[in-house]
Amino acid sequence: MNLLPYDRFTIVTPDIVPVVLQRLSANIETAKILQFPDAKLPYYGTISEASFNITRNVYRKLFIPVIKGSLETQFQQTAVHIQMSLHPAAIGSLIFLFWFWYGGFLPILLQDALPIYLRFLFLSTPLGILIIVWSFFWSEVKKTRSELADIIQGKL
Repeated sequence: MNLLPYDRFTIVTPDIVPVVLQRLSANIETAKILQFPDAKLPYYGTISEASFNITRNVYRKLFIPVIKGSLETQFQQTAVHIQMSLHPAAIGSLIFLFWFWYGGFLPILLQDALPIYLRFLFLSTPLGILIIVWSFFWSEVKKTRSELADIIQGKL
């Protein structure tokens, strides 16, 4: 696993591009503007003739990967290049958290007003949150990777 919340891989299938697109569209519901997607299909997003941009259809997690893929025809087979990254809103909220936490508490820590164990607690709390987010993201990537491989190869 990587340290950064970014994963890139390729799935190769002996099927042609229209068959792969049909399999993907059977499991992806179209994104609706200003509405939550129905939980009937496992993914929601947009799909075109050569690419797709999808997200898992999960309501309870902010740190699910955003999936971007492109389809490429190779020697009588189709290669699907997929990249997964953390949602920009999640990255923004983490940046805000770090900015707020360290901007607000760092001046207090520099004044020697707190005991050493409380300083350690204040300094390590955002790092603990970052580790939790990192583990949630990579567990979702693991699930999504195997599920997408099954969908694209026609096993699901």
